[in-house]
Amino acid sequence: QIAQLNGQLAQAKLELREAENSRDGMQRQLVGEEPVLLPQTPNASNVSIPEIDGRIDALKRNLDDMMQRYTDKHPDVIGARRVIEQLEQQKLEEVEARRKAGPGQFGALNSNPVFQQMKLSLAESESRVASMRARVSEYESRLAQLESSAKMLPELEAEMTQLNRDYAVHKTNYDSLVARRESANIAVEMDNQSGIAEFRLIDPPSLPVKPSAPNRLLLMPVAGAAGLAIGLALTFLLSQLRPSFVDGRSLREVTGLPVLGTVSMLSTPERRRARLRGLFAFGGGLAGFVGAIGIATVVLNIIQG
Repeated sequence: QIAQLNGQLAQAKLELREAENSRDGMQRQLVGEEPVLLPQTPNASNVSIPEIDGRIDALKRNLDDMMQRYTDKHPDVIGARRVIEQLEQQKLEEVEARRKAGPGQFGALNSNPVFQQMKLSLAESESRVASMRARVSEYESRLAQLESSAKMLPELEAEMTQLNRDYAVHKTNYDSLVARRESANIAVEMDNQSGIAEFRLIDPPSLPVKPSAPNRLLLMPVAGAAGLAIGLALTFLLSQLRPSFVDGRSLREVTGLPVLGTVSMLSTPERRRARLRGLFAFGGGLAGFVGAIGIATVVLNIIQG
């Protein structure tokens, strides 16, 4: 449509230029001619001014032709009526000016028929120019509207695609629900017609490959951590039940009595070795405990996997 309207607009502009050139040529031909002035009459509407009356008659004929094809709101019709009103106002002003000029101005009359015919042709040319200008303006307005609509076309197409996609999804879901409803209705009707309870096996029993509970992979490290926590808590509890003092200041602060003296502990080599063996034993036991839990977890994972 845009291409077609561009073609019509170009054709209308070409015809407008041709009409303007024809009008300009007639105006140049009329430069050497003398106008025809008519005698003054009492009523301005009865005064005949050929150059204006010819243009008005041509515009009225053109308006009658357009009224057979268009409505009153068409731009060509509105433009033609506006030009006719302007020419009638111009005629009244011209008659009034000639009246004020005096009777002597109407004495010299020139009844050259060629001049009169050229005036009529000029009026028709100006009428055609006005009509073509209105047509060009209308085509330009339509073209601007189409171009504005064309800019919105991609967005509208995207919305249309999304709507079609949503419609397809909803239609699929609807068809599925309708099929399930029909199947349920048929099953109910069959049960009602038979009158006998019927047991149907929906899901046959099967032996599970993996136990549902407990989760041994999670249970073993949790149990190990719980054992360590219990051991630490028990040790702390025993230390609180049977506290000991490692220096004189702690003893004085707790009892509130003066400390007369302290006896330092002498660590012999045998005692140090025994303590070191105890630390190694504790570390080895702790590492073995953690390693045993890790190995058991891996083995259990392999068995279940």
